[in-house]
Amino acid sequence: MVWTALPTPFKEDGKINFDEYIKLLEFQHKNGVDGVVVLGTTGEAPSLTEHEKEEVFRILKESSPKDLTLIAGTGTNNLKKVLEWTEKVYKLGYEYALVVVPYYLKTSQRGLYEFFKEVSKVGIKVVLYNVPSRTGISLAPSTVIELSYVENIVGIKEASGSCDAVSEILLGCKEGFFVLSGDDSMTLPFLSIGASGVVSVASNLFPELIVRLVREKDTKLHLKLYPLFKVLFVEPNPIPLKWAMRYLGFNMGPYRLPLVEPSEENKKKIEKVIDEIGSDK
Repeated sequence: MVWTALPTPFKEDGKINFDEYIKLLEFQHKNGVDGVVVLGTTGEAPSLTEHEKEEVFRILKESSPKDLTLIAGTGTNNLKKVLEWTEKVYKLGYEYALVVVPYYLKTSQRGLYEFFKEVSKVGIKVVLYNVPSRTGISLAPSTVIELSYVENIVGIKEASGSCDAVSEILLGCKEGFFVLSGDDSMTLPFLSIGASGVVSVASNLFPELIVRLVREKDTKLHLKLYPLFKVLFVEPNPIPLKWAMRYLGFNMGPYRLPLVEPSEENKKKIEKVIDEIGSDK
């Protein structure tokens, strides 16, 4: 399973470039990914206004190829907002909601359990999103296991980078509950212990290669792509990705603050890796 975490393209005047957004959908579909995440971390959801988010969710749903799965990033640290957005995308016809661990408001594992349990009542399929490097708090494997038995909670995007956490989750979770790597570089290690795939940043650039990696579990392909996985995080995501996409000819437009262009040194690093991957496809 490959889900691509889409970035948000902008026009020169700073507005969202929906024409390019639709081209990104079509490019991903053409190259065989299973789904796309709309307005996740890579999509800069916190930087968009409420009106912009509504437009993105609606227009991409209306424009998406019928057999491409859409996953809506609806998480924040405000439960009422999470419920509001999750209900909206459910009504629009999204199949999944990706809901991040609530950030800044530090709570207990019991608090996290109750938070996600409330979200599950909306009725849409909920995928948990554990990314402690951004949220400041981690969803413990024992809590994930408990949540896997809650109706409508169907999987987790695990971005802790811990094979032990994935092993513990898969040992105890409900049958059918899936684990997706939240880091491209951990895709193959996680697959080797039973994960189902990845929510990928790199697949924005070379989707067919990421699809092959997941299907074939090819060590040589992993090693070939490893420099790409790393250079895409030489600065915080999605800064390097948007530069790489611009380099490949996608019309990503200007950066929206607080994001800025990569340093000149990092631009060269990104371009070098892109050239090396592209010349050896």
